[in-house]
Amino acid sequence: MNTWRTAVLALILSLLFTACSRTNPPVIAQAAAPQVGTLYSLSDGEGGFRAAKIISADAGVIYVNLYGNRWTARPTLAAAQKAGPAAPIAFLAETFAGMQPVELKAGSVSAEELEAYEAWKQSKQDAL
Repeated sequence: MNTWRTAVLALILSLLFTACSRTNPPVIAQAAAPQVGTLYSLSDGEGGFRAAKIISADAGVIYVNLYGNRWTARPTLAAAQKAGPAAPIAFLAETFAGMQPVELKAGSVSAEELEAYEAWKQSKQDAL
């Protein structure tokens, strides 16, 4: 009888430890091509996350407004929408894909954002 109780107790304890050790499923990065006007969360490669809005995506270059805030976990849409000032930056499509983009919200690009993109294009700066 004691052996039976010990076996049941061991089974219960192993089930509890297994249930408690579960982690959240990993976020699956966006597989589709990045969409202009869309707000994404990105892995910064240093254990943090950033938010970026795509202004243009052409010729293998993704031009974004990269927001100043940095999070230790992927930001929610509400957090990303409250993010600080954005800096315009261009990434090669492969670099952007490596940042594991996750779509937060589709949107549109303003005339002001397009002007900044055109100025970058005229500057002939390289993408990262």
